[in-house]
Amino acid sequence: MFKLIIKLFIMFSVSMSAYAQSGFSQEHLVSVSPDNLTQFVANDTSIEIEFDLNIDEKSIKKNTIVLKREIENTKNVMIDGTTTIKNATTFIFTPNEALLNARYNVKVKKIKLQDFSNENKTRFQKYAQKICSYFYDDVEKCFLYRYACSIKTKEIKYSFNVEDIQVQVISLTLNKSNIQLNENNQTDINVTASYDDNSTQDVTQDVEWIMSNNSVISVSNNIITPLSEGTTTLQAKLNNQTSAQIQITVYKEINGYKLPPEPDPTINNSTLLGIDSNDNGVRDDVEIYVIKRFAQDLEFPKTKTAIAMQYAWASQKILESPFIESKRYSNDAIDCQYYWFHQKQKDINQRIIDLDETDFNAAIQESLKAGKWRKENKVFNDSEIKEKIHNTRERIEQKFSYNAALSGSIFNGRSESIDNCQINIDSLGE
Repeated sequence: MFKLIIKLFIMFSVSMSAYAQSGFSQEHLVSVSPDNLTQFVANDTSIEIEFDLNIDEKSIKKNTIVLKREIENTKNVMIDGTTTIKNATTFIFTPNEALLNARYNVKVKKIKLQDFSNENKTRFQKYAQKICSYFYDDVEKCFLYRYACSIKTKEIKYSFNVEDIQVQVISLTLNKSNIQLNENNQTDINVTASYDDNSTQDVTQDVEWIMSNNSVISVSNNIITPLSEGTTTLQAKLNNQTSAQIQITVYKEINGYKLPPEPDPTINNSTLLGIDSNDNGVRDDVEIYVIKRFAQDLEFPKTKTAIAMQYAWASQKILESPFIESKRYSNDAIDCQYYWFHQKQKDINQRIIDLDETDFNAAIQESLKAGKWRKENKVFNDSEIKEKIHNTRERIEQKFSYNAALSGSIFNGRSESIDNCQINIDSLGE
């Protein structure tokens, strides 16, 4: 056993000088792509080196392949990229960006190959195999045997020219601009590439989608699917080109009413007027409450929502300008509601008048019924809408300022008409 180890050591020392042949002519090199004879190398090319033996993966480093672009009268520019193992016998260098049309120099550093074949084994390999067999079931896992079977390649140096004659993408265009999308619906989108030869092509299936908020939508093939309420930007990317951004807003809808996005409470309550994303004069959190509260009413969803929105709009105007002149806004909202009451109770009011002449007690009962109906359907009886509108100290103080401005004033009575309503409630069909 001792003699065997001595022999192994001697052969180990001698083997230090064993290398594969160098350059393009080395024995185990199968191919280099692109090589120095390749014409019209594409801009998106990668450098691929293939051998006929397995590669020792540990010998492949980040800078095993070095690629530099020649620049006249200045230092060559190093090209950043990634070196990876493609398969057992091949490794690849992939540039991070498309190559420019220019001349490039390639340097492939020495690596190790593994030859575990049983043909033409050297004495050193045989002795290493025998020693390792005492300790390993699989001798190929033994460091000594792997070393004995390793072949170090020679360095490869060559140059090639990138002259891409393929047409290049110069712009990407989406077929839609900003999108408003109901949370229960999907929509499609397509991308057209324009090339430097003035041609165009649909590249929807080839692009990468870039979103500012991945929780709002997903894009599969050309279908946009809502995931949650909110807003995100969307753009397409192909090679080094990106399309212009579009904005996609996913919204909730109740009984035909589109809800604005739920505002951030901190931001919304940091100012007097808060957030009004759809610019309709009603703060978003108040509008969301109104629609959720009234748009699902079993009898009069459209009418109550219209009146409540007018009341919320009037309250916002008063917050903005808490002076006596602003009272006309709240007057119109209240008068619109009473106009609706009178229209809905025309028949019962006439019946009360007729009964008053013949049956006073019956007239009283009808009056009580009418009063109960008005109380049940009076939008402004909803205390929560008032609390929602005046939900910060600044807004409450503004309300007090408005009440102070009205203090001591005498107001004449008003007659209700459809003209008091911002929306023609007679046309709502309720």
